[in-house]
Amino acid sequence: MKIIIIIPSRLASTRLPNKPLAIINGKTMIQRVFEQAKKTNFKDILIATDSQLIGDEVSKFGGNYIITDPALPSGTDRVYSAIKNLNKDFDIIVNLQGDLPNIDPSVIESCIELAKNSDCDIATVASIIKDKSEITNPNVVKIAIAQNHQALYFSRSPIPYSKDLDQTYYHHIGIYAFKKSALEKFINLTPSFLEKRESLEQLRALENNMKIAVKIVDTHPLSVDTADDLLKITKIILQHENR
Repeated sequence: MKIIIIIPSRLASTRLPNKPLAIINGKTMIQRVFEQAKKTNFKDILIATDSQLIGDEVSKFGGNYIITDPALPSGTDRVYSAIKNLNKDFDIIVNLQGDLPNIDPSVIESCIELAKNSDCDIATVASIIKDKSEITNPNVVKIAIAQNHQALYFSRSPIPYSKDLDQTYYHHIGIYAFKKSALEKFINLTPSFLEKRESLEQLRALENNMKIAVKIVDTHPLSVDTADDLLKITKIILQHENR
């Protein structure tokens, strides 16, 4: 099977300007995501960006990039545009979000293996939420999972509902492994009602009866969305690298 990991990276961010170029212990965020992907068994890795500034940074650390239209509405649209421009055939296309600088390479590999060995359209991963403050945090995307390990719903709200926050909740991790045909189908679907309401593009797939398989993993990366998140991830990486 031919597999490619594509990291969509957009310069503009309302909550954290120039987020991909933020420095975390001497390296930019986009470099750290790329380096984590490079530690996997999969060597086709590409950064799809809307900015030559990011492209220049990628060149500095030896990565490959492609410039995509800044007007594209989502990371998955950027991934699809990159694949079309490459004009190469891949069986599985991985959308690895570019704001996960401490993602464990084994998590990326688990997502890809799930896609390879499942009849799903899309594979993704999740972990148990241990910090209870994350359950009600709208920046943390939660996922409801059926007994057959397929995604039922994604939300910024606590799902499934319970008066008892000591129940198990799952934190969705921003990585998707698309089958080739599923990516093309997804991109050609109209953005859906729930997708727009929750600002979560994966709901478009569920609303159109696409199967999203979910692997539960033991760890989750910090998704860097705000200046506070940047401070947190810097402390985490400093502690890890200065051991």
